[in-house]
Formats: sequence, C-alpha cells, structure tokens
Amino acid sequence: MDDSAAMIAALAQAERGRRSAPPNPWVGCLLVRDGAIVGEGYHRAAGEPHAEANALSAAGAKARDATAYVTLEPCSHHGRTPPCADALIAAGVHRVVVGVLDPDPRVAGSGVQRLRAAGIEVEIGVAADRVRQSMAPYLHHRRAGRPYVVIKAAASLDGRTAAADGSSRWITGPAARADAHALRAESQAIVVGAGTALADRPSLTVRDVPFPIERQPLRVLLDARGRVLADGPLFDQTLAPTLVFTTTSAPSGIVRGWLERGVEVAVAPAGRAGSGVDLGAVLSVLGDRGIIQALVEGGSRLHGSFLTDGLVNRLVLYVGGCLLGERGRPLATLAGPDGIGQASRWTLRDVTRLDGDARLDYEPAGVE
Repeated sequence: MDDSAAMIAALAQAERGRRSAPPNPWVGCLLVRDGAIVGEGYHRAAGEPHAEANALSAAGAKARDATAYVTLEPCSHHGRTPPCADALIAAGVHRVVVGVLDPDPRVAGSGVQRLRAAGIEVEIGVAADRVRQSMAPYLHHRRAGRPYVVIKAAASLDGRTAAADGSSRWITGPAARADAHALRAESQAIVVGAGTALADRPSLTVRDVPFPIERQPLRVLLDARGRVLADGPLFDQTLAPTLVFTTTSAPSGIVRGWLERGVEVAVAPAGRAGSGVDLGAVLSVLGDRGIIQALVEGGSRLHGSFLTDGLVNRLVLYVGGCLLGERGRPLATLAGPDGIGQASRWTLRDVTRLDGDARLDYEPAGVE
C-alpha cells in the first residue's frame, strides 16, 4: 500500500465522523507496518477519543515502528482529550504522513513540530486535494471564523425554483429529495428567510436518511421585521431547536410569541440599505456557536443577498426535468452585470445522477 492509497483509506475512516464530529473536525487515521494495516480509527464526537487514539488502541503493540497516516495534522494541545502528537510519540511510530495542516490556531503546525522534535519523520500533503475537498467546511470555519455556506435549491431545466403561483412540490423526484436530506444531515444549521417560512411552513428537519443522526441541525430563521407568527412546525422545539435573527424593527408582541415557544432570539443589525438582517453578523454568531456548515434553503431574495455579499462557498443545484417558463420564480434575485464579461464565475466540482434528476455542485471560480 503506497502513501496515497493509505491516505485515501484514512479519509474513508474520516468520513464516518462527518455528521457526528462537528464542531470538531472529522479525522481519520491508519497505522501501517510492514505493508499491512495494523490499526485504524476515526473521531466520532466531541469529547471522545480522536482518530489517532482510536487507531493506536486498535493496533496495540503493533503501533511501534509503524507509519501513521492522518488526514489532519495531529493536535498538540490539551482539550477534552490529550494531545494526539504526544500519543503517537509515546506509541513509538517512526513516521507520520499528514494530509493537510490544521489551521486551528491552537495547532497550526505545532503538532508537526512536536513530532519532528521527537525524531519522527513527517511528510505533509499526501492526497491533499482529496482531503481538502472533504474537509472544506472545517478548514473554512477555522480560517474565517464563520460557517461554510451552502446554497441548496431545486430548479427546473430553465432555472426556475417554483411555478408562477409559488408551488414547487415537486420539481425533483424522490432520489434527489433523499439526497437533499443527506445534505441537511451533514450541516449543523439550516437557514431560511421569512418569505420561505410563510409560504412553505417548513419543519427543516432531517428525515429518511439511511443512517440515524444524533441531533437535528439548528433551524435558523431570518425575519428582520417580525413577519412570521410563532406557530407551525418551525416553532415546535420537540422537533429541533430554532434560532430567530431579527432586528429592532420586529414588533415586541411577535418577539414575545417566539420566546414563549422556547425559541432563541438574537437581535442583529439591519442588512444592506436597511433591508433584512446583516448576513455577515449572522454568520459570525453561528461561527462562534461551532456551526461549521450552514445550509441555506431560502427563496430568490435570500439567495441573492448571500450571493451579492460574497458569502456563498458552494452552490448545490438539483435539476429536475421540467420547464416552468418566464413566470416561474428565479433561483436568485440579483442586480446582475451589464455584460457577460462582468458575470461572476463558478466552477463545476461534481455531477451526480439521481434517477431522472441531476445534482450539480459549484464553487466560486478560483477556489482551490
């Protein structure tokens, strides 16, 4: 097994913790000695052993003189668990291969330094592109201090997200809708605006995924003027927690109604030109709460605001085989450029066929 293959195997371990590890990173570790895997592990949840500790436990005495393949730089600080760099040193591994360095300021290269100071050979960057793709939300959160923002929408072949009367069930089929729930399960927050909350009365919960989830994502409602009354599934705290961002313009009676339903309320600055809430402020609060990935499932205005403010890290578009025409609702309300030369550019990262529909994953052009 060469280094690249071993790191890909460690990455497969890491993916097992994608839904449960946040706000910690999902990390995988593989221990190889004499060409054979002697231990493997992943980090399942905050407060539990890290990937390296689980792999070392599985390997036992066979860890000595082994090579450790770790998707993310081993930690060097005392948190809820001891430093992983120290555990690798104590186990007697002779070489550590790291996918990417950890941008968390508590680590940021110090884990590698500690290993090298102990005489352990360290190599960095094996299968780094694959690891960065997997860990993009975590890496962004630690560097920017705010969530990795994913806009998710279902659209017709002509780019419409609803018919003229606002109906949108269903543009796509069951397979695409199931995939969208898996995307919810990978997110720690789901964000909608007042318009979507009023029109759809959504529950915004994860349903019908093949593997059970340990907690529902935080449901985030952006309602600057207090338009949404505290009824319906979005305010049922037995389904999932809800956080409402509003402004001082919201009527006190509406805010009181939210609070009486057990909903958390945060007052944010008004957005651009006094419209909506300040999205940067919202994301800062969510980032401080450990939200690594925020899934935006709003309407065209909310999508347009996130895009205009340059806050979108990924666009996931489920395309269904229907045509809704010029009276259909657009994907995003944007001012747009005067000419094609000024258009914002996006790079297609992945295409998935879901029965008769397609999932298209885009990132802003220029993102590595």
